[in-house]
Amino acid sequence: MRIHFVGADLEENLGIGILAAVVERHGHEAGIVPFNDVSETERVVRRAMEGDPEIIGLSIQFQHRAPEFLGLSRKLREAGYRGHITCGGQFPTLAFREVLEPKNGVDSVVLHDGEETLAELMDALTRGENLAGVRGLALRADDGAAMRTEARRLLDDLDAVPFAKRYRPHNQHMGVPFIPIIGGRGCWGKCNYCSIIAFYDDAIEAGGGRAVRLRSPENVAAEMALLLDAADGRGIFCFHDDNFIFPSEKLSIRRIRQIREALDEYGVGRVAMVGKARPDCVTPALAKELAELGVIRLYVGVENGSEAGGEHLRRGTQQEHVRGALAACREAGIFVCYNLLVFEPDVTIENVRENVRFIVDHADHPVNFCRAEPYFGTALHVELAGKQDLGGSYLGFNYRIGDDRAELLFRICSAAFRERNFAPNGVANRYMGLGYAANVLRRFYDIGGNTASIARRARELTRRISLDTAEFLERAISLAERVALDDFETIERETARLGLAIAAADRRFHEELDFLYADMRAFAESPPARPLPAPRPSPSFKHLKRSLALGLSMAVVVGGVDGCSDDETSGQGGQGGEGGMVVDPLPPDGGDGGMGGMGGAGGQAGEGGMVVDPPPPDGGMGGMGAIEIESDERTAALGREPRKLRLIDQWFDTAPKTTVRTIDLPLFDPPRPRLSARREGDEVIVSLGGLTTPVSTRWEADGDITGDGPEIRWRPLGPADRVRVAIRSRGGVAVLSLRADEAKARVV
Repeated sequence: MRIHFVGADLEENLGIGILAAVVERHGHEAGIVPFNDVSETERVVRRAMEGDPEIIGLSIQFQHRAPEFLGLSRKLREAGYRGHITCGGQFPTLAFREVLEPKNGVDSVVLHDGEETLAELMDALTRGENLAGVRGLALRADDGAAMRTEARRLLDDLDAVPFAKRYRPHNQHMGVPFIPIIGGRGCWGKCNYCSIIAFYDDAIEAGGGRAVRLRSPENVAAEMALLLDAADGRGIFCFHDDNFIFPSEKLSIRRIRQIREALDEYGVGRVAMVGKARPDCVTPALAKELAELGVIRLYVGVENGSEAGGEHLRRGTQQEHVRGALAACREAGIFVCYNLLVFEPDVTIENVRENVRFIVDHADHPVNFCRAEPYFGTALHVELAGKQDLGGSYLGFNYRIGDDRAELLFRICSAAFRERNFAPNGVANRYMGLGYAANVLRRFYDIGGNTASIARRARELTRRISLDTAEFLERAISLAERVALDDFETIERETARLGLAIAAADRRFHEELDFLYADMRAFAESPPARPLPAPRPSPSFKHLKRSLALGLSMAVVVGGVDGCSDDETSGQGGQGGEGGMVVDPLPPDGGDGGMGGMGGAGGQAGEGGMVVDPPPPDGGMGGMGAIEIESDERTAALGREPRKLRLIDQWFDTAPKTTVRTIDLPLFDPPRPRLSARREGDEVIVSLGGLTTPVSTRWEADGDITGDGPEIRWRPLGPADRVRVAIRSRGGVAVLSLRADEAKARVV
């Protein structure tokens, strides 16, 4: 029997790589079809159906992409696929009833740890058996209702799981193979917003098992050695463990040392490691030990720079630990990046100010900020659902912050910071990788201390961007504090101005980032001294390879691209990116028409950004001329008259609508525009699209602009010049920018 896995592939997808190895061990065939963006849907449908696989498995790792994957399932059915469609991951496990609605075309959901369940599912389908006898599965019963079969215990022995099938070349960061790996599963935390916690709590309640399980150091090192051998002896191992280190300093040090000792036994030379850590696990002694053993980057789960915010998110009292962890990593030379869930249901303006002070105090570290989202099935989702009517659907919920001015501040920031914080190649995503790229150069190329000036430039630019973000966030706070809540006109006008100011600052930062990354790549391509040669394989490693060849060890396939992949859809090796960090993105608010967003499994094609998405996309509604905005219950209770907004430029789009925020405050229904451009000689024609409501516009640019409204002609002075536009609709503001060299030449 043949299965085609479909999943994100911006970085090698370890989840489907492991499952492919499992089903092949059971005598089945597996193919892998990358699916990185909704625009690929039609092509992915064709690729997934090639060869008539009996099963198609959808790997839905992030909730924000669920609309795209369920839409893909429906497209497969429309294209005539009559085989079995299954899916797995945190979101479909927790939302199995909704995922199994007949309209989605999904036949089953593989719950929790999927290795044993998927293999048994394929065996049962091969024999024509009733799937209700397969443990760990969700499917529709005879009456059409979604049901779970008998639960399955979480895997106890991770060493028994085969090594992931490596189905394509590794990405490279500064010329060094970037190799994802998993050394353990699970987390002991209780954060209320975390889908990982909800996923494992659900698994243990249903079938039992331990939340935290580890592969043995020897097993991890064996896979690393085999992968390094295929990668010519150099590699950066990105550990996608939920926690790379543990509350016990002694246990953490012992485990990393044991992995290093096993690597030495195999004759493995210099490697680098990347991982994630809770701040209460990082001590000065541990950070020093980690750096000596090759750890060059840690994503530290700061999450909130306010003590109250940490308590609201069930992070506990953590600020002392957070500050200590960041200081310890800085002293040890480990690059740290983090994310701040500044906005959460109980946040106040003062809590946000505390986060601003935190950013300033730790400006040497790159940061991004956003809102804590109520992912399906999490404690935060359950709590909020009991307190208020959530907007959206199971594909992504929207909520209202309790404090009016904090809610207004969130809306202002959602519009003004959208491009900086959440564009795939926005400033926040790009500067996340600066210190990491400098550490890669130091680790693999710096024989005589030649990277010091590059590292200094990276620190200085990182610090300036962090402080700039803090300054603009303080300006947003000032606006939210001083303005009358019903002064829609001022709030929308000032939000647009703030967004344009941020976009103008981003133009300068992008240019500096371009130059610095170019210098880093040039250094990697022509280092002043030859990199250290890889050591020769030891007798122990030769024995390991012989065991592998004889089938006495777990299967690993390195370097080959699976037959289902092609150049258009598969992730690329080569220089693709300089170091993405995977963070579960924010979900869209809405139904089936909700927008997908960026990211997926493991990293992205930029210089090292975190994979994050914008705050929820709230669609729009049409109108003409002077639009009267109807009152909702909250507005009526305040006794306000309906407000009118006259717009200048009016055109319409029939894109699906998603949820609208409460309309008692401004920015309740911001537009979701897109910029496109084509070049005609020295001019660039820039157009706005993707709108669902009439809008007015304000354009700014480096160079000359002719025209206004939905389309302008722009004459940039150079390839790095940018055009910026603020778009105002009946329900909000959006600010977009476009770089001159992104415009495509017109094909006549």
